[in-house]
Amino acid sequence: PIRWETNLQLITDVLLTNGRPGNPVTSLHYPHIPVLACNMDLLWMAEAKNPRFGHGMFLVCLENIYKKITGCELKYEALIGKPSVVTYNYAELLIRKQAEKLGWTRPVERLYAIGDNPMADIYGANLYNRYLKAMHRTRAQVQAQGGSTSQVTGDLHCEASDDAKRSGRVMVGGSFDHRLPEGCSSILVCTGVYNRDHQDLPSDPEQTVTEQRIFHGHRDFRFDSSLTQPSFIVHDVRDGVELVFQLEGWSLQ
Repeated sequence: PIRWETNLQLITDVLLTNGRPGNPVTSLHYPHIPVLACNMDLLWMAEAKNPRFGHGMFLVCLENIYKKITGCELKYEALIGKPSVVTYNYAELLIRKQAEKLGWTRPVERLYAIGDNPMADIYGANLYNRYLKAMHRTRAQVQAQGGSTSQVTGDLHCEASDDAKRSGRVMVGGSFDHRLPEGCSSILVCTGVYNRDHQDLPSDPEQTVTEQRIFHGHRDFRFDSSLTQPSFIVHDVRDGVELVFQLEGWSLQ
């Protein structure tokens, strides 16, 4: 939002009055009405020399305002947008539809995600890659037991669902009768939020702060430093696209 103060006030009013902001607050309604949050990037890069506040920063403000007023934690019904699995699942759906429009008969086997934010773009792509691998293992187990792969749905438990804690759970719904991609490779560009001079991320998930680096992921996502490591690092988006062409054996001409 543009007017943060106004929007923070309105959302808080809705939460405190159980969806009836025209009424006075008489008692605490908790758990509060469902909250779905979209986009968790703490920072993003624009024309300014330094990163700008992203929607993730707005969520930090909202969470702390609600806790300061009520003494209770703000709970999310779902977190949507990078790095949530459901966002990459939807992107895969759009890619598949685009391939069908182009008349492709072979399924899309590999996905590539290009981004500049290790805590959002790369984390999400790697999390989705983990999800894909888990889904393939689950399908293989179902087939080995004589079952049908049509029984495998996105709601099945796999490692990916464990990467969202408590209320900020990942929601992936729908049937996966189609052939899922083999995996998703993450490509990090150096022309945005990412800076090569930053220290390496802490290896201990509980240690989120180092001298120069602070965990910028969302409060309800378990920090896994391995998910911030890109498959490839390139200078900019053009280099990233050229890398994909090279990896797939396609000519740039």
